[in-house]
Amino acid sequence: MAGLYTIIGNPDSPRISAAVQRLKFFDDEATQIINEPGLTCGWVSQSDVNLFSPALDPQTGVRVISAGRVAWDESQWQRAASLHQYQGGLSNRLLLQQYLKGGIEAIERHNGSAVLLVWDPRQQQVHLLTDHFGYYPIFIYRPEQVAGCVIASSADAIADDSAVQVTPDYVSMAEFLWQCKATPPHTYYQEIKYAGAATHSCWDLGQQTWRRREYWQPFQEGFFSSLPAAVEALTAAVRRSVHIRTLPRLGPIASYTSGGLDSRIILFAAADPGQLLGVNLYDRPNLEASTAQQLCELAGAKYVGFERDSDYYPQWLDLAAKYGGSMWSAQDSHFLGTREFVCGKLAARTVLSACSADFLFKDANLDRTQAHFFGQRLPWLTFPAQWDGGFLDPPVSQDPLPSKFEAEMRHRLHSWFGEVPTSLQSDLERLQVEDKRNRPMCYAAGLAFQLMFNTFPYDVFMADRAISDCYSRTPARWKLNARLWGLVVTEICGSTIADTTSGRRPDASAVDRLLHAARNRLRQKLRLIPPPSIPQGLATEGSWPNLGWYIQHSSTLQQLWETTLPSDRQLVTELWGSDPWQVPLGQWAKSRAGQRHFFQLATFLSYLTTRRKTALVQ
Repeated sequence: MAGLYTIIGNPDSPRISAAVQRLKFFDDEATQIINEPGLTCGWVSQSDVNLFSPALDPQTGVRVISAGRVAWDESQWQRAASLHQYQGGLSNRLLLQQYLKGGIEAIERHNGSAVLLVWDPRQQQVHLLTDHFGYYPIFIYRPEQVAGCVIASSADAIADDSAVQVTPDYVSMAEFLWQCKATPPHTYYQEIKYAGAATHSCWDLGQQTWRRREYWQPFQEGFFSSLPAAVEALTAAVRRSVHIRTLPRLGPIASYTSGGLDSRIILFAAADPGQLLGVNLYDRPNLEASTAQQLCELAGAKYVGFERDSDYYPQWLDLAAKYGGSMWSAQDSHFLGTREFVCGKLAARTVLSACSADFLFKDANLDRTQAHFFGQRLPWLTFPAQWDGGFLDPPVSQDPLPSKFEAEMRHRLHSWFGEVPTSLQSDLERLQVEDKRNRPMCYAAGLAFQLMFNTFPYDVFMADRAISDCYSRTPARWKLNARLWGLVVTEICGSTIADTTSGRRPDASAVDRLLHAARNRLRQKLRLIPPPSIPQGLATEGSWPNLGWYIQHSSTLQQLWETTLPSDRQLVTELWGSDPWQVPLGQWAKSRAGQRHFFQLATFLSYLTTRRKTALVQ
């Protein structure tokens, strides 16, 4: 998508040139360097420069630079083409005009997964705006010092700058190994922090001051009056959000497509489904791939299958760690191996996925428990009496915290969540905890947004301003069991093709769920269908592979594990709390928790290796 590296203060051409090279991962990326008194900025992008490059008003010297994408409807794009008084990409011309007319408040709630940097030489001020949900990663080195402050889309890129001094943050590293997520705003460096979701930061060079505030907070306007009202509003918001992100001028467009509920929305809400490429990943043709193809055919999109090889996830470990900064597990590196195919062979200029619907409008980050009736499991979830106590998805590890870092890890969790009551009684209380788990999305475990923005011309339709308003007004009870989301999916896509994850229609009611579960139990009893089982081979019937198979059969993983340097092994042992090499590989593969832990360890080991290689190059 786009990388950003900004130094506040005196111009420094050699330094910014080196920073741009650190952010430029692929030959097909465009770059631009801005060097003037007060600000030095490097911009790297895989997106169309005519649409998204930095904009300048020659008359005032004001610049607007974006990393990521702000979305506009076609009439706005056409109007941008008439703004000849400005230089640069059309999207940033529109933002520049809005800023010059209405000030920074006019562009605070910009519409998309993007950060905006505004340089106003008239006031000697630098403004930084992050998106509502914090999708696009942006980090700051010593913001309070003003002159010499660094703003960048990669914490590692800042750490590799010879003009800055950083120290490792081992607490963040231990947190990652424990729960696959560091507590925001921390990074692997003590002096580098995340900028904050929905924030406006301002550096005044004349006054040598820095200030920051949140320009948006959810749950301030009350909930929707009824479920039908929520369905209507969210349906309209999603339809428009996908439509303006799939306009012909943004194509060719590739959308990662499964047989689940979420990705099908892009197919059916696209501006022109006939120009959309539905890319489905599989290890062998299976039910998931077949369902994805049916969805593409029904929507009028082109189905494109991509068969993963037998070492797909392990072979991309080093590059996944390099592009994503090891802030999430490589077990979720689903799309990295498709880049050459999607951006090369398919020539995609926009890449979409439906990642994060589970978090924002379903129950993935709500405290929930399986419903029971007289000891029998029911096919839906309900709210538990007590809250989980931390980041829920993935679940907080039941393993003990490493003694060396336990106190600081607990302090960070407490600081982040604040005074949360032990028992969550209201929708608002549940949503406030959920929101702390959701935002910033670039920290979300299981959603590799840092990797995606660094690897593809990527956009996130869930980052739409209208969708954030719906998120703010949706009570927790309508998220449970995808009640609201299932109805929205039905409105947009219909309900003829079942969700492969559950086997049910998108709009399945509680009665439908009961009947579906009873029917499956009866069919299993009559041996008409096999009972659920742990797959023995690599392939499964879903989108995800059998990670345990990789652990037992991948020579790449075996070599990584067995050739770990003694210094890395000692560090990981301290961070983990015990020596993970005492556990045989086969033991890690036996459970989902073990598989998840092993891939977290493998991701971090790969990160240490890539960081060492970077140091040698420099």
